[in-house]
Amino acid sequence: MGERKLSLEVVFDYAGDPQFYEGHGHVFESKNVIACIRFGFPIDYSETVEEIIERVLDDVHSTIEPIEFLGEAEENPELQKEIRKFVTDENIRQAIIETLPKDVKLSDKFFEVGVEKVSEEEIFELPMLIGYIHVWRE
Repeated sequence: MGERKLSLEVVFDYAGDPQFYEGHGHVFESKNVIACIRFGFPIDYSETVEEIIERVLDDVHSTIEPIEFLGEAEENPELQKEIRKFVTDENIRQAIIETLPKDVKLSDKFFEVGVEKVSEEEIFELPMLIGYIHVWRE
């Protein structure tokens, strides 16, 4: 039996006031989801696709241990090593791009609505974009 392939899936789960976010769980996920990486950061709805990609990568890099291992990966150090090696910036970038309509450019606005840009001092009041990167083993 050959080695099973890993793939990434990016889920943009919520954009808005974080106090109203109801959360995300893996209780109903496939047993093939073997890891999850959470991300979340303030937004002002004026971001481009490229800015969102960079913010996701920055948020993942700013977390000490961003990967939550699930299922068979929880107690398997070799599989954890394989997952860490697979979760690269380029693979995350490609997974994000794959979630977008084909005609979207990196310079396009990520959100369809626009609001005025706010100052850095007001960033604590901004809504958040919350999402997850799932690692699948097929």
